[in-house]
This record gives sequence, C-alpha cells and structure tokens, in this order.
Amino acid sequence: MVQIRILLPALMTIAFLPAHAQDQRQVREPVIPPVCSTLNATNAWPLDETRSDTARIQAALDSCSAGHAVELKSAGSRDSFLSGPLNLRSGVTLLVDGGVTLYGSRDPADYALQPGGCGIITEKGHGCRALINGEGLHDAGIMGDGVIDGRGGAKIGSGDITWWQLADKARAGGSQNNPRILVLDKCTNFTLYRITLRNSANFHVYFSNVNGFTAWGVKIYSPKRARNTDGIDPANSTNVTITQSWIDTGDDNVAIKAGGTIPSTHMTISHNHFYSGHGMSIGSETDAGASAIRVSDLSIEGADNGIRIKSNSSRGGLVRDIVYEDVCIRDTEAPLLFDTHYPGTDKRADLIPRYEDITLRNVHIDSSGKAGAGKFTFDSFDAAHPLGITFDGLSISRTPTAACKAKFQPFPAPATPLRVAADGSGDFTTVQQALDASHPGATILVAPGTYREKVVVRAPHIEMRGAGVQAADTAIVLDQSAGSTGSTFRSSTVEIRAADFRASNITFANDFNRTHEQTAQGSQALALFTNADRGVYRGVRLLGNQDTLYAASENCNPDGNPCAPTRQYFADCYIEGNVDFIFGDGKAYFDRCEIHSTAHQVGYITAQGKHYAEEESGFVFRNCTLTAAPGVANVFLGRPWRAFASVTFLDTTMGSQIDAAGWREWHPGETNYLQTVSYAEFASKGPAGSPKAREPHTKMLTASEAAAFLPERFLAGADGWSPWQIK
Repeated sequence: MVQIRILLPALMTIAFLPAHAQDQRQVREPVIPPVCSTLNATNAWPLDETRSDTARIQAALDSCSAGHAVELKSAGSRDSFLSGPLNLRSGVTLLVDGGVTLYGSRDPADYALQPGGCGIITEKGHGCRALINGEGLHDAGIMGDGVIDGRGGAKIGSGDITWWQLADKARAGGSQNNPRILVLDKCTNFTLYRITLRNSANFHVYFSNVNGFTAWGVKIYSPKRARNTDGIDPANSTNVTITQSWIDTGDDNVAIKAGGTIPSTHMTISHNHFYSGHGMSIGSETDAGASAIRVSDLSIEGADNGIRIKSNSSRGGLVRDIVYEDVCIRDTEAPLLFDTHYPGTDKRADLIPRYEDITLRNVHIDSSGKAGAGKFTFDSFDAAHPLGITFDGLSISRTPTAACKAKFQPFPAPATPLRVAADGSGDFTTVQQALDASHPGATILVAPGTYREKVVVRAPHIEMRGAGVQAADTAIVLDQSAGSTGSTFRSSTVEIRAADFRASNITFANDFNRTHEQTAQGSQALALFTNADRGVYRGVRLLGNQDTLYAASENCNPDGNPCAPTRQYFADCYIEGNVDFIFGDGKAYFDRCEIHSTAHQVGYITAQGKHYAEEESGFVFRNCTLTAAPGVANVFLGRPWRAFASVTFLDTTMGSQIDAAGWREWHPGETNYLQTVSYAEFASKGPAGSPKAREPHTKMLTASEAAAFLPERFLAGADGWSPWQIK
C-alpha cells in the first residue's frame, strides 16, 4: 500500500537549472602517488593491543614530501596496524594496501580532547578526536584497497560496553563521546580513493569548510543498528564529488549539512549505491543554505529513508536548486521525505525551513520489496512557506524499470575479514553481530574462545573461520533442544540458510545433554542445521549427541515433492554423537572425516531421509574413520528415516563398536524401509569392515560402481561444482 502524507499543499513548480550547478571542478579518477616510505605490519589479529603503530605512522607522515604517499603494507601473516589519532599532512597521501587493516585504538584516553572526556556520556558530546584528522590541508588524501576499521563494535578500553552500546545508552539522555574515523576542517582538494571504511564508533567521514573533496570508489559500512554511524557528511563546504561508491550504514548514507553562516553548495553525488541507512539527506542544519546540488544515477535499497530533506524552525534555511535524477529506490520505508518539522529544538524558533526549486526527475520506486511502496511525506512548514517541488518522471510499480535492474547491485565483498572477539578486541563481540553486518562474500574471522549464542547465516557466499591453532580453540555453543524449542529443527546452534557457505577450523556444538539427561523424546539437539546448497566445511568439529547434524534439502519439509537437492561437502571434519547424529535428506559428502560415537544403549550414525526414489539425495562417506568412546558398542552405520534412504561408505575404517549387521530397520516390526533403501559399501576396513554378516539388503559395490560416488561425480550437479578446489 502506498501511503502519502501531505501537510499543507506542496507547490509544484518548474525548475530551471543553472549551468554552473554541481561541483565546479573537472573531477577525474584519482591516481595513487609514488611512495615516499613503506611501513610493514608488525601486528596480526587477534591484535596485540600493546603494540601501537601511532608514532611510526605519524613520523612517516610528518617526514613525507608533498606529492607522495606513506604506504601501510602487510608482511607475511602480519597484516594489521593499530593506531590512535593521526594528523594528515598537506600533499601527503596515506596509502593502505589491499589485505591490510588499520585499526583504531580502543583506549578512549587516546582520543580525549580533555582528560576523561572520551568514551563517556555528557550533555553536549564532541569530546573525542577522530582517528584520522586534517586541518588546513591541501591536496592530501587516503587511498588504497585496504581497510580502516573504527572498531565501533569493540569494547571501550577495559570496560564492559562497546562504543555503539554507549551510543544506545545515550538515547536515555545526553550525548555519547565517540571518535569518528575521518574529520577534516578548512581543507582544499582532499581525496578518498578506493579505501574501505568500516565500523566507525560515530560518523565515518565528516568535513566542514572544505573547498574540493572527492570520494571515488569508496566502500563504507557499519551495522544497521549502529547509532550515528553516518557515511559521508559534507558540512559548509563547496565543490564536493562523491561518486562510484557503496555506503551501508546505521544512519545517513550521505548527509549534507549547512549550519551556521557558511553555505553548502556545488555538490555532485553520482553513480552510487546506498543500502541500509537513512538515505540521501540534506539537513537537519540548513540555516546557512544549501544549493546547487545534483544527485544522479543512485540506487537505494533496504534503507529507512530514500531521498530526504530535513530541518525545523530552530535550524532551518533556504534549500534550493536541488536535482535528483535517475534514482532507483527499493525496499525502503520512506522513499521520499521532505520534512520541515524534524524533531529537536533549540532556544530559537525563527529559522524557518524553505525548500525551493527541488526537482525529482526519473525517480523510480520499486514496490516489490518487503517495505512495498513505503510512506511518502511532503511536509511544508505552513501556508506561507510551501514546498517547491517538481516531479518530472516519478514512477511507482512492482516491476523495476530496465535502468533500475542494472542499478541494484550487491554490496561488494569486504576486502578483509570481519573480526569477532568475545573479549571486545574485535569488530564485534558475537558472531551473529558480524553476520548481521556482513554482505555476500564476507569472511567472518572468530577469535579463540567460547561463544554461547544462536547463529543464523542468511547471506550467501559467507566464509567463517576460527582464528585459533585448531578447531577446538574456537567454539560456538548453545544448549537448545527439541523439548525446549518445540521442534528439532529449531534447536540448532548454527543454522545455514544461504548458499555457498564455507566454514573451517571451528567448532559448532550443542551441549544440551551435558546438563540434561538424554531421553527418548525431546533430547534432539542440533549443532548444525543446513539446507543450503554448495556448503563447504573443512576441519570443522560438530559436537552433540542425538541429531548433531541435520543435512537437509529445500522444499522437503515435511514431505515436499519435488525436493531441491542441496549439496554439502565435509572434509577432515570431526563429528560426534550417538543417535541419528548425521541425518536429513541432503546430498552430503564426508571426506576423510572422523565419525565418533558417544555412549548410548544403541547408536546410529546416520538417519538419511530421502523422500522418493528419484530425489537427488544421499550421504557418502569416503576414507573416513569410525571411532567410539571407550566401552561403546552396538553402533549401526544407520537406519532409514524414510523408505528411500541412501548412504554409501567407501574405503572407510570401521571400529569394533560397529554392529556386524551394519544397518537396522527404522522401527523393527513396524516399518519395512530396508526393502527400498540404497545402503552400499566399498572396501570397508577395520574390525567391523567385513561384509559377511551385513544386513541382506546391503549392496557391496564393485570398483566401477563405487566410482559413481566419487565427489567429482556425486556432487557435480548441473553447475559442475568442485568443492575440493575451494580453499
């Protein structure tokens, strides 16, 4: 449903665009200057917080000659720099190489303008210096394919809350004193080029009284719920270009401010992509005036607001000669918002907002997303101050225009991993926080420790790695069960819902049975649930008892037809449990894995659940080792969850805990699934590897038949997937 809110009539006018509008410079793609000095990284993540690089980076900037760059470079596995506030120099560029991350200090004393003034809540705020500062500079810049990380999700010093939590706490009253990543004042011709800025504790980029600013190919992101994490905020500045950039933040993507006495003019915002955030904003301070601004070729997707001009009578002024052209908006709650009563007042109430000569040309709103067409607000101050807005091609439909189809693009994969550390030293303290802030293609690097949380992966192409020496060093654990959640399928600790997930060197565990007796009903407790295609797990430990791993397909629950096969590849993994602890209807391959049975009266490794004969589903174990806890016996290779279960063991070493029959009926005397299953073995080894006493329906494969179950054939699918080639 389209909601349009108009307070007092909006004036429709024809806007005549002066030729001198927008950035008056001839802006071309920047060029990285030659290097004056190279600094090699001496730190790696998890960071050594005592190893600060502030002094040596500052010294290099101070001694570099104009027209050159100070380069931050990785050295082997060392790819991190740790710094407090830095001061840029005229003519000098800070160059952060690809694969390198410059992290901001967590110590609020490093940023404090007055002792004790940063990292606290006060009435006015603004008690912190930025991580990177520039005043009175000319021809300086920050460039490179690396990352500058403000660590807004990290704990402040030795305290218990993060910078972002401090900002949330300030909602109750007062202002947080959090550092920004980049602040510039009275500069000319500053350049941001290709750099990634992320997780700022406050605004990512803020500059005032600047003549000449270029952001080209910049990527900015912070979580949607990270308060006051604006992307780029030009204030009281002129000749500004923001182009070919991607901005995904917790507040304004771009906010043009014009408070005080110096206007904001001649700005070009072109060829950009905005995601979560508060959109393309002007205001709320407009008392000095904002004009000659051109916004073109912009996509906005998943934001709270789209195009927004905001002010009120305590800070309002003239906003004129503004053109929005070729803008595509999708899944945005308030696509168009022109607000002259923006919340917040000061003592004055005579600075009336005036919006004139505002043109929306070729603006398309795609109403097919979750937000539908969204809410439209045209709020003029009063009858004497109507809105001056011209619509020249505004469309709203569930079908995007041909031009918009090309504009909506996924946020580029991050250049370096998102770091998670329970002690507050990373970008995030929980794995789910990192996932919520991630984009397709992101890598989540998890520091050693135990993370008691539910984790759900919803974005495709996510990689998750433990940063410890071995998988046991890093564990994601929870103790939910079928009884406590109402369903086996809701009991999982880790849930994978998106394709092309990768995990390595990490433990996923459900420890419900450590504190609860394992009973016949309600004790199912998943460590991992996955119904996503092309999942790759290397060196992963899966710990549980009953129903440890649910490897599922799509469209099959409870008994869908046709099922969509989903493929999962487990290599060099350790999986433990006792009853049906590897189950589901997926197409899963286990290569060189240890499958470990824990104590139970009768154990079952698999409970494969292929629904119908033609379904592309089954489990294959190759070169695996079947082990057990001391004294464990009466373990079966599997029992059929459904009548067409398919499980194959190739070249697998089977310990003495495996029952000689190998396989068993789902419910003996009640079901007859063994007559239709596909249970097969080839070259089984070890004490229980003999085929002589196997259940009669077991098929012993020939070498040629076994070749059909090699991973390059079994998992290939229509797309020729080769998971063993994925590193």
